[in-house]
Amino acid sequence: MRSLARVWILVARMRQRLTGRPAPRAELVRRHAPGRTFADIGCMWNVNGQIAFLAEQSGATSVTGLDIMPATAEYEAEHARRCSKVRFVEGDLHDPDVASEVGEHDVVWCSGVLYHSPNPLLVLERLHAITRELLILATETIPEVPGLAQACVFFPGLPSADRRVHSMARPGSLALGVSTPFERNQSYGAWWWGITPSAVRGMLRASGFELVEEYGGRLHLTVIARPRAGG
Repeated sequence: MRSLARVWILVARMRQRLTGRPAPRAELVRRHAPGRTFADIGCMWNVNGQIAFLAEQSGATSVTGLDIMPATAEYEAEHARRCSKVRFVEGDLHDPDVASEVGEHDVVWCSGVLYHSPNPLLVLERLHAITRELLILATETIPEVPGLAQACVFFPGLPSADRRVHSMARPGSLALGVSTPFERNQSYGAWWWGITPSAVRGMLRASGFELVEEYGGRLHLTVIARPRAGG
């Protein structure tokens, strides 16, 4: 079975390179931020508020960034350089009080969060609660499992041989809990889930969203979704 899984991963990598449709991240922000309120969920890790600043620069009427980690020195310096009015909230989106502090926004951006959560459906429910018009969601994915729609893999506790198969999807990259053993103290830094694109779509529907646009391939997905009328 592991030999078949290796072929499955290698084929997905090849198809990602040949047919993947990269999301035009900056273009999406410039298209949807002007004249709207904008929230960037997971705004700090490795990006230091770049998307939030771009939304503000593109004409968002107000911008809020949220992350569980404190504001970085790079973020603070850029915030000062721009004389920015971006509001930063430090907290956990899983907490309903934190979601309330962020508040509703017309456009909500969330990248690289879903698969780091032990409860991705709860994340989407919190995102639904703060999204008025559009959610732009980007997440790493695993290839579709033949004959098994909406499949997911739970990484914590996975045997090392199976983890090595999954780490082949992104050779050379550090994915805590996949390329390394899972440690409980890694918290949201770890990859908790490998989620297929069809499972992402199913979770969005279950959380009250309907899809509008989609970009990506077998190993990464970016979707634009809107809250479905009536929830």
